[in-house]
Amino acid sequence: MTGSLRTNAIGLGIVFILLSSVIFAPLTQTATKFLAGDFPVFQIILFRSIGHAFWMLLFFLPQHGVSMFRANRPWLHLARSALLFASTMLWISAVSAVPLATAGAINFTAPVFVVILSIPMLREKVGLHRWAAVILGFTGALIVIQPGSGGFQIEYLLLLGAAFLFAIYQILTRLGAGSDSEATSSFYTVLVGLVAGLLVAPWNYVPPAPGDWVAWGAFAAIGLLGGIRHYLVVKAYARAPASVVSPFFYCELVGVTLLGFLVFGDIPPSTTWAGAALIILCGLYIAHRERLKKPG
Repeated sequence: MTGSLRTNAIGLGIVFILLSSVIFAPLTQTATKFLAGDFPVFQIILFRSIGHAFWMLLFFLPQHGVSMFRANRPWLHLARSALLFASTMLWISAVSAVPLATAGAINFTAPVFVVILSIPMLREKVGLHRWAAVILGFTGALIVIQPGSGGFQIEYLLLLGAAFLFAIYQILTRLGAGSDSEATSSFYTVLVGLVAGLLVAPWNYVPPAPGDWVAWGAFAAIGLLGGIRHYLVVKAYARAPASVVSPFFYCELVGVTLLGFLVFGDIPPSTTWAGAALIILCGLYIAHRERLKKPG
């Protein structure tokens, strides 16, 4: 690939991440929070997984055919899918009681966990610079969570657990990189959530009230808009290095804060902003160190 073509590809990757982070991720998370207080977690996951699977089949099946269902490392993909499913369950279980901006800030601790887990799982050496970033990130998380204070909620620990599981999911994604096509990887990503939802949700299904088109719209949004969000992320990573596009994920906090205020009246406390600033600074520095491609 020539220099100009590579630059164009990276620019397109950044555009994909911005669309995902500024528009589709906040809309999906807002719809999820709206539903989480009134509907079972497995029901929400089922609608979400159906929407994701629909887009994956629509975008990838015509090009790849049935080969997209054949994986060279199926157990690795199933483990990734199970981790993402568990992470999603924890996030949905907590978000109804927490402002979206606070949930987003805690979710951004995932890169910190990735650095720590890369030592035993990827055999990477983590030097002084990245350890400093880890300490900074966890300091930010403690400011947001405020353990031992009157503002502490058990949901914060669920969100922290969701970020930890999502970090392991990312590590396994790195381990499986290149072993299968993006179509196969994307399909397996939603498989466990889809199967679990189909098995459990029908036995604990709560139908929206007759004429409640807002609830039906929210269910459609978490599936269809969430599927587009995932597709944009897949295409972004196919065009640009992770260290280049990952900092743009933090733009998501702008969208979720605005929608959280407009839809739910959420006004995060000043501690959330202070902690989020430290967490984002940590994540940006980790991405910078990755871009340098130097140990430590």
